[in-house]
Amino acid sequence: MTKLRLLGYPVSNYVNIVRAALLEKELPFEFVATRSSQDAAFRELSPLGKIPVLDTGEGSLTETVAILDYLDDVFPEMPLRPEAAFARARARQTINIIQLYVEAQARQLFAGVFMGGTNLPTTEASVRVMLDRATAALSQLLSPAPFFFGDRPGHVDIFAFYNLDIADRVTRFVYDRSIIDEIGGLDDWLAAMRARPSTRLVTTEFQSSFVTYLADHGAAYRPDESRRPPSYA
Repeated sequence: MTKLRLLGYPVSNYVNIVRAALLEKELPFEFVATRSSQDAAFRELSPLGKIPVLDTGEGSLTETVAILDYLDDVFPEMPLRPEAAFARARARQTINIIQLYVEAQARQLFAGVFMGGTNLPTTEASVRVMLDRATAALSQLLSPAPFFFGDRPGHVDIFAFYNLDIADRVTRFVYDRSIIDEIGGLDDWLAAMRARPSTRLVTTEFQSSFVTYLADHGAAYRPDESRRPPSYA
Protein backbone atom coordinates (compact mmCIF):
# COMPACT_ATOMS: atom_id res chain seq x y z
CA MET A 1 0.00 0.00 0.00
CA THR A 2 1.31 3.42 -0.95
CA LYS A 3 2.04 5.44 2.15
CA LEU A 4 -0.30 8.39 2.44
CA ARG A 5 1.02 11.88 3.11
CA LEU A 6 -1.03 14.51 4.88
CA LEU A 7 0.03 18.11 4.34
CA GLY A 8 -1.24 20.64 6.83
CA TYR A 9 -0.72 22.80 9.89
CA PRO A 10 -1.58 21.46 13.38
CA VAL A 11 -3.62 24.58 14.23
CA SER A 12 -6.13 23.88 11.46
CA ASN A 13 -9.28 22.15 12.69
CA TYR A 14 -9.81 20.63 9.24
CA VAL A 15 -6.28 19.26 9.09
CA ASN A 16 -6.82 17.78 12.53
CA ILE A 17 -10.07 16.12 11.42
CA VAL A 18 -8.28 14.29 8.61
CA ARG A 19 -5.33 13.41 10.82
CA ALA A 20 -7.62 12.00 13.51
CA ALA A 21 -9.52 9.97 10.90
CA LEU A 22 -6.28 8.47 9.59
CA LEU A 23 -5.29 7.54 13.12
CA GLU A 24 -8.70 6.05 13.92
CA LYS A 25 -8.51 3.96 10.75
CA GLU A 26 -4.99 2.87 11.76
CA LEU A 27 -3.61 3.79 8.35
CA PRO A 28 0.12 4.42 7.91
CA PHE A 29 0.77 7.98 6.83
CA GLU A 30 3.33 10.76 6.98
CA PHE A 31 2.34 14.12 8.40
CA VAL A 32 4.12 17.01 6.71
CA ALA A 33 3.75 20.37 8.48
CA THR A 34 2.64 22.73 5.70
CA ARG A 35 0.92 26.12 5.63
CA SER A 36 -1.67 27.12 3.07
CA SER A 37 -0.14 29.01 0.18
CA GLN A 38 -0.97 30.69 -3.10
CA ASP A 39 2.38 29.73 -4.60
CA ALA A 40 2.02 28.14 -8.01
CA ALA A 41 3.82 24.98 -6.90
CA PHE A 42 1.46 24.45 -3.95
CA ARG A 43 -1.60 25.16 -6.05
CA GLU A 44 -0.58 22.25 -8.25
CA LEU A 45 -1.47 20.13 -5.21
CA SER A 46 -4.29 22.29 -3.85
CA PRO A 47 -6.08 24.36 -6.50
CA LEU A 48 -7.36 26.87 -3.91
CA GLY A 49 -4.08 26.88 -2.00
CA LYS A 50 -5.83 25.42 1.07
CA ILE A 51 -5.01 22.74 3.60
CA PRO A 52 -5.43 19.87 4.30
CA VAL A 53 -3.97 18.12 1.29
CA LEU A 54 -3.84 14.33 1.13
CA ASP A 55 -1.23 12.87 -1.21
CA THR A 56 -2.73 9.51 -2.10
CA GLY A 57 -0.01 8.18 -4.40
CA GLU A 58 -2.33 8.53 -7.38
CA GLY A 59 -2.86 12.25 -6.94
CA SER A 60 -3.64 14.84 -4.32
CA LEU A 61 -7.00 15.54 -2.70
CA THR A 62 -8.31 18.59 -0.87
CA GLU A 63 -11.57 19.42 0.93
CA THR A 64 -12.00 17.55 4.19
CA VAL A 65 -15.30 15.80 3.48
CA ALA A 66 -14.00 14.53 0.13
CA ILE A 67 -10.86 13.20 1.83
CA LEU A 68 -12.89 11.43 4.51
CA ASP A 69 -15.08 9.76 1.90
CA TYR A 70 -12.03 8.69 -0.09
CA LEU A 71 -10.43 7.08 2.95
CA ASP A 72 -13.53 5.00 3.69
CA ASP A 73 -14.02 4.07 0.03
CA VAL A 74 -10.42 2.93 -0.48
CA PHE A 75 -9.76 1.54 2.99
CA PRO A 76 -13.12 0.02 4.08
CA GLU A 77 -11.68 -2.37 6.67
CA MET A 78 -12.33 0.04 9.56
CA PRO A 79 -15.22 2.21 8.34
CA LEU A 80 -15.95 5.59 9.87
CA ARG A 81 -19.32 5.99 8.12
CA PRO A 82 -22.52 4.28 9.27
CA GLU A 83 -23.39 1.19 7.27
CA ALA A 84 -27.12 1.87 6.86
CA ALA A 85 -28.08 4.38 4.16
CA PHE A 86 -30.37 6.45 6.38
CA ALA A 87 -27.85 6.64 9.22
CA ARG A 88 -25.15 7.59 6.74
CA ALA A 89 -27.34 10.38 5.37
CA ARG A 90 -28.12 11.62 8.87
CA ALA A 91 -24.41 11.68 9.65
CA ARG A 92 -23.74 13.73 6.51
CA GLN A 93 -26.64 16.03 7.40
CA THR A 94 -25.05 16.70 10.79
CA ILE A 95 -21.65 17.30 9.24
CA ASN A 96 -23.17 19.80 6.81
CA ILE A 97 -24.91 21.69 9.59
CA ILE A 98 -21.74 21.88 11.65
CA GLN A 99 -19.63 22.96 8.68
CA LEU A 100 -21.98 25.56 7.22
CA TYR A 101 -23.88 26.91 10.19
CA VAL A 102 -21.36 26.58 13.03
CA GLU A 103 -17.76 26.51 11.82
CA ALA A 104 -18.20 28.77 8.81
CA GLN A 105 -20.09 31.25 10.97
CA ALA A 106 -17.51 31.24 13.76
CA ARG A 107 -14.76 31.58 11.15
CA GLN A 108 -16.12 35.03 10.28
CA LEU A 109 -14.95 36.10 13.75
CA PHE A 110 -11.48 34.54 13.65
CA ALA A 111 -9.83 37.85 12.72
CA GLY A 112 -10.85 39.55 15.95
CA VAL A 113 -10.25 36.51 18.13
CA PHE A 114 -7.21 34.67 16.83
CA MET A 115 -5.53 36.99 14.32
CA GLY A 116 -4.98 40.33 16.05
CA GLY A 117 -7.71 42.11 14.10
CA THR A 118 -11.18 43.38 14.95
CA ASN A 119 -14.70 42.24 14.18
CA LEU A 120 -17.55 44.54 13.25
CA PRO A 121 -20.47 44.56 15.69
CA THR A 122 -22.80 43.89 12.77
CA THR A 123 -20.83 40.74 11.91
CA GLU A 124 -20.94 39.56 15.51
CA ALA A 125 -24.70 40.14 15.57
CA SER A 126 -25.40 38.28 12.31
CA VAL A 127 -23.18 35.36 13.29
CA ARG A 128 -24.97 35.11 16.62
CA VAL A 129 -28.35 34.74 14.90
CA MET A 130 -27.14 31.84 12.77
CA LEU A 131 -25.39 30.16 15.70
CA ASP A 132 -28.63 30.32 17.68
CA ARG A 133 -30.39 28.40 14.90
CA ALA A 134 -27.56 25.89 14.55
CA THR A 135 -27.44 25.27 18.29
CA ALA A 136 -31.16 24.50 18.36
CA ALA A 137 -30.79 22.13 15.40
CA LEU A 138 -27.85 20.26 16.91
CA SER A 139 -29.62 19.98 20.26
CA GLN A 140 -32.33 18.12 18.36
CA LEU A 141 -29.97 15.94 16.33
CA LEU A 142 -27.10 14.97 18.62
CA SER A 143 -27.76 12.07 21.00
CA PRO A 144 -24.43 10.30 21.62
CA ALA A 145 -24.56 6.83 23.15
CA PRO A 146 -21.60 6.97 23.64
CA PHE A 147 -20.83 8.18 20.10
CA PHE A 148 -23.25 9.51 17.54
CA PHE A 149 -23.71 6.40 15.38
CA GLY A 150 -22.25 3.49 17.29
CA ASP A 151 -19.78 2.36 19.89
CA ARG A 152 -16.75 3.93 18.22
CA PRO A 153 -16.15 7.36 16.70
CA GLY A 154 -17.06 7.99 13.08
CA HIS A 155 -16.69 10.87 10.66
CA VAL A 156 -19.44 12.87 12.35
CA ASP A 157 -17.86 12.49 15.81
CA ILE A 158 -14.46 13.60 14.58
CA PHE A 159 -15.90 16.42 12.50
CA ALA A 160 -18.03 17.63 15.41
CA PHE A 161 -15.27 17.37 18.00
CA TYR A 162 -12.72 19.55 16.22
CA ASN A 163 -15.19 22.07 14.80
CA LEU A 164 -17.24 22.52 17.95
CA ASP A 165 -14.03 23.00 19.91
CA ILE A 166 -12.85 25.93 17.80
CA ALA A 167 -16.36 27.41 17.60
CA ASP A 168 -16.74 27.14 21.37
CA ARG A 169 -13.50 29.08 21.85
CA VAL A 170 -14.92 31.82 19.64
CA THR A 171 -18.35 31.96 21.27
CA ARG A 172 -16.91 32.03 24.78
CA PHE A 173 -14.60 34.88 23.80
CA VAL A 174 -17.00 36.99 21.76
CA TYR A 175 -20.35 36.30 23.43
CA ASP A 176 -19.37 34.87 26.83
CA ARG A 177 -21.41 31.78 25.96
CA SER A 178 -20.55 28.15 25.28
CA ILE A 179 -22.09 26.68 22.18
CA ILE A 180 -21.22 23.21 23.49
CA ASP A 181 -23.05 23.81 26.76
CA GLU A 182 -26.05 25.20 24.88
CA ILE A 183 -26.30 22.12 22.66
CA GLY A 184 -26.28 20.06 25.85
CA GLY A 185 -25.89 16.36 26.54
CA LEU A 186 -22.33 16.21 25.25
CA ASP A 187 -20.29 15.82 28.46
CA ASP A 188 -19.87 12.04 28.27
CA TRP A 189 -19.23 12.21 24.54
CA LEU A 190 -16.56 14.87 25.01
CA ALA A 191 -14.87 12.78 27.70
CA ALA A 192 -14.94 9.71 25.45
CA MET A 193 -13.52 11.65 22.51
CA ARG A 194 -10.78 13.24 24.61
CA ALA A 195 -9.75 9.81 25.87
CA ARG A 196 -9.07 8.50 22.36
CA PRO A 197 -5.35 8.04 21.59
CA SER A 198 -5.90 9.84 18.28
CA THR A 199 -7.33 12.86 20.10
CA ARG A 200 -4.50 12.99 22.62
CA LEU A 201 -1.89 12.99 19.85
CA VAL A 202 -3.63 15.56 17.67
CA THR A 203 -4.61 17.95 20.46
CA THR A 204 -1.16 17.88 22.05
CA GLU A 205 0.38 19.15 18.84
CA PHE A 206 -2.48 21.59 18.36
CA GLN A 207 -1.96 23.17 21.78
CA SER A 208 1.76 23.80 21.33
CA SER A 209 1.33 25.15 17.79
CA PHE A 210 -1.69 27.25 18.78
CA VAL A 211 0.23 29.16 21.45
CA THR A 212 2.87 30.07 18.88
CA TYR A 213 0.24 31.00 16.30
CA LEU A 214 -1.57 33.35 18.69
CA ALA A 215 1.66 35.06 19.71
CA ASP A 216 2.76 35.49 16.09
CA HIS A 217 -0.58 37.11 15.22
CA GLY A 218 -0.83 39.36 18.26
CA ALA A 219 -4.16 37.73 19.12
CA ALA A 220 -6.37 39.02 21.92
CA TYR A 221 -7.39 35.43 22.69
CA ARG A 222 -5.40 33.35 25.15
CA PRO A 223 -5.98 29.60 25.55
CA ASP A 224 -6.14 29.95 29.34
CA GLU A 225 -8.44 32.99 29.23
CA SER A 226 -11.33 32.34 26.90
CA ARG A 227 -13.44 35.39 27.71
CA ARG A 228 -12.96 38.68 25.90
CA PRO A 229 -10.91 41.06 28.06
CA PRO A 230 -12.77 44.25 29.17
CA SER A 231 -10.48 46.47 27.09
CA TYR A 232 -11.19 44.54 23.88
CA ALA A 233 -12.89 46.65 21.21
